[in-house]
Amino acid sequence: MQKYLYIFLFILLLPLNAFCVSAGEQNTYESEKGQAVIGPPDSETGADENGDAEAGSSGVDWEAANTAASPAGNGGFTVVIDPGHQGSWVDMSAQEPMAPGSSQTKAKATSGTQGLYSGVPEYEVNLQVALVLQDELNARGYRVIMTRTDNDTAISNKERAELATSEKADITVRIHANGSDDTSASGTLTMAPTSANTYLDADIIEKSGTLASCIVNHFSTATGLKNLGVISADDMTGTNWSTVPVAILEMGFMSNQNDDLYITNTANHAVMAQSIADGIDEYFSIVEPQAVAAMALEAEKEEAEKTGDTETEEEEKTTSQEASDKKNAEQPSRPAVPPTPAP
Repeated sequence: MQKYLYIFLFILLLPLNAFCVSAGEQNTYESEKGQAVIGPPDSETGADENGDAEAGSSGVDWEAANTAASPAGNGGFTVVIDPGHQGSWVDMSAQEPMAPGSSQTKAKATSGTQGLYSGVPEYEVNLQVALVLQDELNARGYRVIMTRTDNDTAISNKERAELATSEKADITVRIHANGSDDTSASGTLTMAPTSANTYLDADIIEKSGTLASCIVNHFSTATGLKNLGVISADDMTGTNWSTVPVAILEMGFMSNQNDDLYITNTANHAVMAQSIADGIDEYFSIVEPQAVAAMALEAEKEEAEKTGDTETEEEEKTTSQEASDKKNAEQPSRPAVPPTPAP
């Protein structure tokens, strides 16, 4: 009778168990659906030569990047965003060294140029774009440090570089806009130090060039502004004092009507910020595997040295024991001494 009762209870509970499993699966789906999802670069700009729009030219697996385990695929890097200049009412005319140990000085900072057609000051558009970029990078999981979040902050170019050092930043991205006496001059460019720069080590110079290239390529493609590439700049105070890879983005010429009206239009700032972030993503997809490989190689070298030391010690012990055994074998055996008879 008891056996039949168990069977009856099992039949009653079976549908309830199936319902619980189904509810659990639904909760899991809802929790995944509620996660913030990063979008890949625009399909037209993100595809590589083989048309692989999913991976994109940045080399980032965007499908994998949208998982809970890897919210942005960036490894928790720290990015310093430096909106160039500050308000014209902030006196930054005092001089500071252009580089460590340099006798040449420059003004601590300037207020920058101004839109010839929009009338917008450079320091203002720099900050507007930088703040949108801050939100974009935060959404991708980066730790973001701003050199300024208003137009009143009195911080010099040297101090901006020192802030990146104190915050143990991985990179610094400096946001600027260009100007020219020639109103036909247009396009976007980035600035990076050259191998001739005596104030920065070779690794920082190389990585700065990579960062500058990644950013300008993504920015130009996304905005449609002409790509003027990476130009050399070894006389920038904020760059020469940097201890981390650094790139200056000149978004466009505020002296050119098309460039000026494009970069000062706040409706374009989301696209601009996303493209800069895509360039940063690509940069880390390039340099991080190299860094990991270098660390692995160093660890392997240290392990080999430790193993070598251990093997040397064992060899020395073995050699010492063999020598001792050989010495004992060469010594003549002594005759046994008969026991002394008891008195």
